[in-house]
Order: sequence, then C-alpha cells, then structure tokens
Amino acid sequence: MSNPQPTIAILSIGQMGLGIASLLIAHDYRVITNVSDRSSTTQDRAKSANIHCVNSDEDLVSQADYILSIVPPRDAITTAQRIQVALKSVDQDVSTKEIWYADLNAISPSTARIIAQSFATHAPHIKFIDGGIIGHPPSPPASTSAKWTKPSMPVSGPHTIPDMHLFEALNMRDVGKDVGSASGLKCCFAALSKGFTALSLQSYTTAAKLDVLPQLQEYLDIYNLNARAKAEKSIVGCTGKAYRWVEEMNQIGECFAQEGGWREQARVFREVAGVFEGLADVVEREGTEGMGDAEGVVRVLGEGLGGGTA
Repeated sequence: MSNPQPTIAILSIGQMGLGIASLLIAHDYRVITNVSDRSSTTQDRAKSANIHCVNSDEDLVSQADYILSIVPPRDAITTAQRIQVALKSVDQDVSTKEIWYADLNAISPSTARIIAQSFATHAPHIKFIDGGIIGHPPSPPASTSAKWTKPSMPVSGPHTIPDMHLFEALNMRDVGKDVGSASGLKCCFAALSKGFTALSLQSYTTAAKLDVLPQLQEYLDIYNLNARAKAEKSIVGCTGKAYRWVEEMNQIGECFAQEGGWREQARVFREVAGVFEGLADVVEREGTEGMGDAEGVVRVLGEGLGGGTA
C-alpha cells in the first residue's frame, strides 16, 4: 500500500498562495492554512478552494509536513517566527518532527540567512529551504489535453525536498547548496522586471503631465519594438500589487549592495521602492477606478502625486 501524500501548509492565501494551493490540490495533496485572524472574505476564499482551514498555528504545525511561506516580503521574518513559537506550544513528538519550511518570499539573501539561522537556533529539526517564485500564479489547463501553467520556483540550501512528485508539481529547480542563491536569483530577476515597471510608471506619468504621452507611445512603437506593450501591461498590472513591491525593492537593494558589491549605488532601489509606495498610497486613497488602461493609471497617479502641469 502506498504512503499517503504529505500535507502542505501555505501561509498565506493571497493570489499566489491560492494558485499554488489549487495546483497542489489538483495533484492530490492535502493543503491547509491558518486564516483564523483574517477577514471573512479571505476565509471564504480559502474554503471555496477546498483548502482545509485550521484554527491555530499549533494545529498547522501539528498537521503539516511542508510549510510554504508566501507572504509580502515585510512579513517573511515574522511568519517564520510564528511557526517557531507554535512549535514550542505543541507536544514534543510534534515539536521535534521533521518539517520542511520553504521560504518562497521576495527577500534578500541576507534576510534568508537570518531566517535560516533563526530556525537553526530555535527549531533545529526544521529543514529550511531558500526559494523564490518567478512568474505568474498557476492556472489550470484550458482543456483536458493541456497542462497547468506554472511559475518556476528556484530553491537552494543544504536540504533537498525528498518528495520528487511535490518538487516536480511545484516546478522547482535546485540552483545550489547555499542559502541565499535562490532568493538572490529572484532579486536579480525582479530588479529587471519590476524595475522596468517603475521606470514605465515614471516615464508615462511625466509624459502625460507634459502632454506628450501619445508621442512617446508612437516613438516606442517605431524605435523600441514591444516596449510599449510591455510597459503598458506592467503599468496596469501593478496597481494592486504595488504595496507588496515596496519592501521587495528594498530587499533587492540590500542584495545588490551586499552580494553584488554595489554598496551605495544600490541605494537607487530605495528610490524605486518610493515609486511603488507612491502608487500604493494613491490606490489606497482613490481605489483603482479609472485604472483599466495605462492612460488611466498615469492620469490617476499623476493627479495623486500632484505637481506638474497636468
């Protein structure tokens, strides 16, 4: 008789967490989460996706074989600490059982090392996996002959996930034995993708205030093939995510300063973080009404930022 599939805990159930949970459930894994302190909307979202909702972190660590941390970067350390606290509150046979903890958040290598060391100190039986997520949330196949669309998950560190079925289901890729390799790779990728989005926001908003946005778009079509479509897709797509990207940009700057040797030059990502913070503030005040296209986003953003001659 084959062994039952392991139980996977996911913290938390945002857009990416929900997509990964759905992917795992489709591969016959039992997925659990603790959203007892979240809104009824979040709880209903989890239950409607057939995710089993436990009542506490203690219940979560008692049942989980793997824990996937998928939270905003600012919450990565506190989420790990939550698990460590919960482990101290359960029976010894649970508190010492082997659990794999995969930090899949957009954090710097140094932050990943801090979390790894925290587990080594407070919960040494936990197998820490450094990771990241590159790509969009998983989406189910459009037909019976198609496959799931999945992001890639680079992982690294001294511990290897033993369940190859899980490894393949999550589209994981081992990129090294050092904690920091996977999170650093994610930083390098996001610097280009989300950095381009920040530049696009500034460029389009400024062009709109100068009343030359149509001309900018025309020149992009002629002299920078595909840049306009990419810029406008990223401008529209980032409005609901900007608040998450503020700390991610700070983490990228930390990565480039410490790992890449850029030191003071890497402080530019503090300014990039400010771009997304400005957008997040406008979205919080005004909502996303009127932001259905790039022109709408930069109009609302420009009005929210003030200044210029809009």
